[in-house]
Amino acid sequence: MDPMTSNDLTDLAWDLASDGFVGREVAVLQVARTARAVGLPATLVAVLADVHQPEVARLRAFGRIAALLDAVGATTAPATAARAA
Repeated sequence: MDPMTSNDLTDLAWDLASDGFVGREVAVLQVARTARAVGLPATLVAVLADVHQPEVARLRAFGRIAALLDAVGATTAPATAARAA
């Protein structure tokens, strides 16, 4: 599985906010696995990964996790045309 970029998290955040979790569980579980691997709070990860939790709770957990992943540098920098050249 490819590492997440901060752009991936941003894109997923917009998708979740506009259309919810349906069809995005694989990406959400990737975020949860990454969060677990870097030692983010287990409660946040559990709420995000639990499909039985209210959507609003999962969205809030996702937002907090995404911010923390970015803060600890657990995402990769997105590739740019300048880097590819």
